[in-house]
Amino acid sequence: MVGRTLPVTLALLAVAWAAKDKPVFSDEIKEIIQHVHNECVGKTGVAEEDIANCENGIFKEDQKLKCYMFCLLEEASVADEHGVVDYDMMVSLIPEEYTERVTKMIFGCKHLDTKDKDKCQRAFDVHKCSYEKDPDFYFLF
Repeated sequence: MVGRTLPVTLALLAVAWAAKDKPVFSDEIKEIIQHVHNECVGKTGVAEEDIANCENGIFKEDQKLKCYMFCLLEEASVADEHGVVDYDMMVSLIPEEYTERVTKMIFGCKHLDTKDKDKCQRAFDVHKCSYEKDPDFYFLF
């Protein structure tokens, strides 16, 4: 069940979270969010404080944080085993009223996802750039 609804839920969560006005989530969505978060924290060992700091523009140069960011993409099924992110798919999952804003943010940073860097660094660079493009809309859970 989690695997089938995960990409759509993450996309909806991303937009809802991005508004900075914390929404009230259903228990099912909270469970999925917690599952993905726990899975990626467990895989990477990232500190919760480092995740939380990103929403304030503090991006610690830490490999665990960088790989956490990529893990979220993998868990959302928008990145493959080779580290290739499908940005079109990511944007297509966003509710229509946010598509323009998300497209500007994501595609304005996609150029930083280059093959000369490892997948974790690429995810980090795109996240950091996304914050810089639209700090009020940026999220990381």
